[in-house]
Amino acid sequence: MTSVILIGCFTPLIIIFIIITLSVRVSAANSEETYVRTESKKPHGPYVEDAYADVDAEEEEYGDRTDYR
Repeated sequence: MTSVILIGCFTPLIIIFIIITLSVRVSAANSEETYVRTESKKPHGPYVEDAYADVDAEEEEYGDRTDYR
């Protein structure tokens, strides 16, 4: 009998927890979708031809480990 009362008391809490969890997940998914939609509409800036190139390759006299300047 006590297990039936215990289950009866905790069932509404479990249902409320599931409903709140689902609503938070749906809300987060919708806000992420609107964010991605607005970001995709923004103009993208000028791109650098080679972003990771060594810009001072000509100035390096002694190699990459020593700098005697």
